[in-house]
Amino acid sequence: MKKTIFLLFIPFIIFSQQKLPYKTGEYTSYDISFEGLSVAFAEMEIKNMVLLKNTPTFHVVATARTASFFDLFFKVRDLYETYIDTATIKPIRFYRNIQEGGYKKTQNYNFVHKDLKVLVKDTSYNIFENTQDMLSAFFYARTFSNKNLTKNTKFSVPVFMDEENFNLDILYLYNEALETKIGMVDCMVFKPIMQEGRVFEDGERMKVWISNDENRLLIKVETEIWAGTIKAELINAKNIQYNYNK
Repeated sequence: MKKTIFLLFIPFIIFSQQKLPYKTGEYTSYDISFEGLSVAFAEMEIKNMVLLKNTPTFHVVATARTASFFDLFFKVRDLYETYIDTATIKPIRFYRNIQEGGYKKTQNYNFVHKDLKVLVKDTSYNIFENTQDMLSAFFYARTFSNKNLTKNTKFSVPVFMDEENFNLDILYLYNEALETKIGMVDCMVFKPIMQEGRVFEDGERMKVWISNDENRLLIKVETEIWAGTIKAELINAKNIQYNYNK
């Protein structure tokens, strides 16, 4: 369960690059349910543009928290922040502060992409070209189009997480129209494939719905765990780049 809340927001599109599908001020929120019962709430927002290390960056913040009643059983208070270079869409700095039940963790990463390094406290780690953090990966993935997308197409995103490098593979399954709080949305459906035991037990049991338009919004995530099914569903979207009712 330690990474379950974050995993609801893993990116699932990598194609050929196009114009940025988001802008400062974009805000999305999600209802998180377990077996049909609403248990948590999550938000993601591009807060502002910040000059960091003489580089213009998007400051992105994502949070997740359990409903007050469920705090009695499994309290979640998760915070993720990333600063993304607006030109290269690579992270400059990443901060994570999570509390999930009795598990707590804080991380600070400083990326030095020209040297293919990330600095964590007093330690330097080697990284791959175009490496992303847990949050920036989603915004990196959204910058790619879906031209020539065919069933069973598979893509990969390099991610640095928990002081390790790994590749997140993403498999396109099919398109599906979903009825949502913002109306009917045509979505692309993806499945993440991960090394066993690295992030979740069975990547083939998670599905992700991404809007099949210029915005590439995260619409829904559904994952099965041993106890049942967890869903995250979009309930609000504001200040997005393109009109989602097109």
